[in-house]
Amino acid sequence: MTPEKAPTYISRLTPPGQAALATFGVFGSRAWEIARTLIRRFSGEELPDVPNAGRFWFGRIGGEIADEVVVALKRTEPIPLVEVHAHGGREVARFLVDLFSAQGARVCSWRDYVWLTEPDTLSAEAAIALAQATTLRTASILLDQHRGALGDALADVLVALENGKSATAEEMLDRLLRYASVGEHLTKPWRVVVAGAPNVGKSSLVNALAGYQRSIVAATPGTTRDVVTTSIALDGWTIALSDTAGLRPEADALEAEGIERARTTMADADLCLWILDASSPPVWPSEPHSSVLLVVNKIDLAPIWHNEGEAIAISARTGQGLNELCEAVVSRLVPDPPPPGASVPFAPHLSASIASARRSLAAGEIEAGKSQLAALLRGDPRSPSPPVLRGRGVAVGG
Repeated sequence: MTPEKAPTYISRLTPPGQAALATFGVFGSRAWEIARTLIRRFSGEELPDVPNAGRFWFGRIGGEIADEVVVALKRTEPIPLVEVHAHGGREVARFLVDLFSAQGARVCSWRDYVWLTEPDTLSAEAAIALAQATTLRTASILLDQHRGALGDALADVLVALENGKSATAEEMLDRLLRYASVGEHLTKPWRVVVAGAPNVGKSSLVNALAGYQRSIVAATPGTTRDVVTTSIALDGWTIALSDTAGLRPEADALEAEGIERARTTMADADLCLWILDASSPPVWPSEPHSSVLLVVNKIDLAPIWHNEGEAIAISARTGQGLNELCEAVVSRLVPDPPPPGASVPFAPHLSASIASARRSLAAGEIEAGKSQLAALLRGDPRSPSPPVLRGRGVAVGG
C-alpha cells in the first residue's frame, strides 16, 4: 500500500486508566489532516497546512465541550506521525479518541501501533520489550537493541558471508550467543530459590534482601508452608526470590505439601541458595541441583561447626555479609554482563534462530545460514504476530 493510501490509526500510548496526562499516537496518510480538522490554536487559528516535522503547538480540541492539548508533528515522510498530549481522565481520553474515530481514524492497541510505526521487526520487538523492563540496566540494554545494535550485528554477519568469510561470521554469531541467557532475562526475572532445613533463617534472609517483611518469621519449624515469592533487583538484574518450606522428613500432610512445592521450585530455579545454620549442625542438600550457592547464616551467634570457606557467611539479622552474598548471586547468574552498546538477542526465539544459523554454517550449509539470518532481519515467522488491527468500538488502550 502506498503512503498516500495508508489507513490512519489512533492509539493511546500511555497506560489506560486515570492519570494526569495521556499521550495518543496518530499514524497514517490522513494523520495531520485529521489533527488540523479537530484542533485549533488558542488564538482560533488553524494549524499550519504543511509544517516541518519536529514542531508542536498548544491548542484546544472539540466544540462546546473542549479540552486543552499539545499536538506534535513527529514526522511527515513517508507516512505522517502525530502525537497528541491531553488530560489523562478516562472520559477525556474516550472523548478524544471518539473525535478522531469520527474522522475516519481506526483504533488500535499500543502494541499494534508499535508494529505500524517502527522501521523494522527487530525495532518493534525491542520497543515492546522495553515497555516491560523493570530496571534501568535492562531497559538500557533493550534501548540499545531498539536503536539497532542487534540488527546491525546481524547485517554485519550477512556481509561477512557475502564476502566468503564464513569463519568470521561464525565467530560473530558466537559473540551474540554468549549473551543469550542475559537476553532471555531482560523482561523475565531470574529465579532464585532460598532452601534448606527448618529454622536456618530462610525467611529472615528473604526479608533482609527484600527490605521489608515479606515472609513470616517464627522459631516454630514448618512456619513457611508454601512458596512465597518477591521481586528484587540486584545490580540492575530483576530476580524472583522464592522462600520455601524447610525440608525435613517428619512433617504433617500440609507441611509435606509445602515441602513438595519447595522441591519443585528448586528444580525450576536458575540458582538455589542453600542455607546452613552456623549455630546448629549443618544439613546439606540431599538432592542435586544444577546451580547451588551455599550460605551460612547466623554468624552473629556462637558457631558449633567450622565453615571451610565454601559457603558465603552472613547474618540475616544484622546484615553482615549480605553485600558479599548479593555480589556472589549476580556473579553466578550473569558471569559475563554485556557492555553498553552490545548486541544482545533479547528474546528466546531470536537466540534460537541465531543458534540454528550457527549450526548451519558449522555444517557448511552457508546458504541456509544466510537465509535464516535474513529472515530475522525481515521478521522471523516465530516472532509476535504483526498487528491485527481493529475498527471502532474497541476499548481504548488495548
